[in-house]
Amino acid sequence: MKISKYLKLLVKDFFTTSGFLIVITAIFLNLYLVETIKSSLLWQIILLSLAYTFFKFAFVNKYDFGKKVQMINFTIFSVLADLTVLLWLWLFSPSKIVDINLMIIYTIVILLVKGMVYVMMYIDGNKQAKQLNEKLSEYKNEN
Repeated sequence: MKISKYLKLLVKDFFTTSGFLIVITAIFLNLYLVETIKSSLLWQIILLSLAYTFFKFAFVNKYDFGKKVQMINFTIFSVLADLTVLLWLWLFSPSKIVDINLMIIYTIVILLVKGMVYVMMYIDGNKQAKQLNEKLSEYKNEN
């Protein structure tokens, strides 16, 4: 798959998501008789749409990529999604307790958790591959 086609799909999903959220927001605001949509709400819709799109492209793999490309894709898009969520928290937190030091701590914790998840996935993958190879060997020996 070409990168340009992949980016077109990414942009298409982003616009679909943001359009859906804008429609939902417009319906919600119409129900409560709010006539204007604040710019901060539009920015939040954009950031949440980006986060959703990045998470979708990180976790849903419906394209024929190699193993290394899948891992790179997962890493890049999951980090982008996390950064988008952190940006949303930092910009639109209801209270001003979210400061830059807290955001740095959030980022470090997210990176540590991701690192631990990668290690657990690697160990679990090796265990499952070993079990599968043992079962295949037993099956071959029986036949």
